[in-house]
Amino acid sequence: MGGQRNASPAQRFEHKSAIDMARALHPLRRPLSAQPTTLTSDEKDMLAQCVAAVDTLQWAFWLAGKALENIRVGKLYRAECESFDEFVWKRWNMRKAQANKLIRTWRIAERVFELLSNEVAPIGADRKKPTPLSANAEKALKALNQAQVWELVPVADTWDVDAAVLVYRTVVEVDGASVTAKVLNGAVSALPEGDFDAERVAEYVRDYLESVEEQDDDEDVDVDSRAEKAVSYSWVRRLAKKDHAAATRYLDALQEQINKCRADLIPKQQPTVTDPPVELEGATATA
Repeated sequence: MGGQRNASPAQRFEHKSAIDMARALHPLRRPLSAQPTTLTSDEKDMLAQCVAAVDTLQWAFWLAGKALENIRVGKLYRAECESFDEFVWKRWNMRKAQANKLIRTWRIAERVFELLSNEVAPIGADRKKPTPLSANAEKALKALNQAQVWELVPVADTWDVDAAVLVYRTVVEVDGASVTAKVLNGAVSALPEGDFDAERVAEYVRDYLESVEEQDDDEDVDVDSRAEKAVSYSWVRRLAKKDHAAATRYLDALQEQINKCRADLIPKQQPTVTDPPVELEGATATA
């Protein structure tokens, strides 16, 4: 890849803008090597650049909100426009409401990203005993988007960013809960009023999710799909590659929970008792 081949990783991927990143990403017209299952160093570099480029799409709202706040607070628009609103419209045809929405979400997005990314350990890294958060963090991180974060803004406005992150974390920790904007909206709507109490807020969120699950129980359940979602297969596979014994302990602990649920929640079928025949008063026996 020309002059970039001997550059350091920092030099390869240090771009001043998304436009620079797009220009630096060379289009491929054929595979770079004929290796069937492994990548060369050049291919690994190309993959890293491609992944970084796509990641910018997911996190663009976070970066944009942070940048817009700097422009507004620092009055960096003043050399071109009289107001921030005029500047964002002139530059990007962006309305005031959209700019404000991005600004109000970035702090929550940053904290949520830090929360989840700290739980998604890279392959080969030390891993503590699995927790409800770590078991679901990778899936939640991939699905995180601006719509989800926007539903947490009222919590930050009422209390603070820590409270908003607590609501999100509680949803992630609940097994089987889908972290979507709709679910977060319902969880936020169910929160109590008054002074912030972390335990009480978490309890209200869990109660809401339980009520949603009960409503779902009234509908046909895709049992196979539920079972697949209950276990993070990719996380267990990574753990097994790093520490086979730890993966075995995790699966054993999981099986214990399954056995407990089976014993506690699914009653054993009782043998059917046949009622004795009812004798009618005045009836006579026949030979």
